[in-house]
Amino acid sequence: KPSLIYTFYNMDLNWHPDKDANRILLLEPTHFKKFPVSDKTIHFLLSIAQNIPDLQLFVGEFADLVSSHQLSNIHFKEHPTNRHFIGKEESRDWMFPITGYYPSFFAFWKKCKPFLG
Repeated sequence: KPSLIYTFYNMDLNWHPDKDANRILLLEPTHFKKFPVSDKTIHFLLSIAQNIPDLQLFVGEFADLVSSHQLSNIHFKEHPTNRHFIGKEESRDWMFPITGYYPSFFAFWKKCKPFLG
């Protein structure tokens, strides 16, 4: 079976809903050491996780998950915090079809506004 890796930044309830896969929520201690969150945030994340059928929780590093469970055929969604993941990277969902660098939020927002209708 393929393994779909969910993270703090990817809790997409509609990610390959009909695919027979191992669904794993990975919580890496090094991530939370670098980017701390409150207990309430973790509880919220875990409450969302209950809506993903058969989701398994793994607390540890990506490399440990892969080696300890001998995973292959790994899928994950692109995110800057996942650059060390190995496997098939899938694109994130975007709110607006905007690309490029914008020096300020408002420069970016001016490009997005026309898509709001």
